[in-house]
Amino acid sequence: MPIKSLAVILALLMCTMFMAAGCYDDKASSSSAASSSSSSSASSSSMSNSIGTDSSMITNSNAPSSPSSSGVLPPSSSGSNSEAAPAMAAASAWQLRLVNAANHLPDDFDVATTPISGYENRLFDARAADSLQNMLSAAEAAGRQLYLVSAYRSVARQKALFERKTAAFAAEGFPQAEAEKQAAMWVARPGTSEHNLGLAADIVSADWYKTNSDLTADFEKTEEFTWLSQNAAEYGFILRYPNGKENITGVTYEPWHYRYVGVDAAREITKKGFTLEEYVGAKT
Repeated sequence: MPIKSLAVILALLMCTMFMAAGCYDDKASSSSAASSSSSSSASSSSMSNSIGTDSSMITNSNAPSSPSSSGVLPPSSSGSNSEAAPAMAAASAWQLRLVNAANHLPDDFDVATTPISGYENRLFDARAADSLQNMLSAAEAAGRQLYLVSAYRSVARQKALFERKTAAFAAEGFPQAEAEKQAAMWVARPGTSEHNLGLAADIVSADWYKTNSDLTADFEKTEEFTWLSQNAAEYGFILRYPNGKENITGVTYEPWHYRYVGVDAAREITKKGFTLEEYVGAKT
C-alpha cells in the first residue's frame, strides 16, 4: 500500500477515535450535571421541607399561648396529651380565676384598677375596664341605659357588707352561726367575692332606684336585663349567678351580677348555659 494512502487511513482512524472520546465525555458531563442538578434539587427540596416543618413549628409555637380578650386557648390538634396543658392554662388565666366560698383570694392579692367613666368611685380591673365601658356605652346607644351599682370592692368593704347582712338575719331571730350562713347566700364572705377580684359588676337599669331600694330578682323583668342577656357575652361578660344553679355557685340568683371572663369564654358559657364553675371544671 502506498505510504500516502496509509497515512490517510491512520489519520481517519485517529479522528474517529478522538470524536468518539469527545462524545463519551459530553455524555458523562451531561449525566454528571443532571445528577448534580437532581442532587441539588433534592437537597433544596429537603431543605424546603425542613424549613416548612420548622416554619410550621415556629408558627405553632408563636400561636397564642395565653388567652387574648377571649380567655380561651385555641384547641390543640396534636393529641390528647398536648390538649391537657392548654386546657389547664386556660382555666388558670386571670380572667377565668374562680373565686367562691371554696376558692379564697390570698391575703396578699392585689389588682391594678382604673375608674369607669361617668362613675366617680367605680373601679374595675384595668385589663378589662374598656370592655365594661364599651358595654355600658353600647347599651345606652341601643336605648337601654344601664347603671353601674358597684364594681371593685376592697376586702375591708366586703367585710362591712357581710357583717351588715349577718346583722339583718340576726335581727330576724337567727342564731349567729345561722345568720352568717344565710348572709353568705346573699353577700360573699370577705376574700371570696368576685368584687374583691375586680372583675365583677353589679348592673341595673338607670331608673332602678326610683322604684327600688335594693337589688332584687325583679331586675330580670326589665328591658335592660333583656339587653344584657342578649349582648353581654359580646363584651366578655356572663351572668355569674343564674337562676337554678344555686347548688353549683352557692349563691342565690342575681340577675344584676355580671362577671368578665373574656369574649370567647363568655360566648361558650352563655351558649351552653354553664356557670363559671362548670366551665372551668370542663377545662381542667
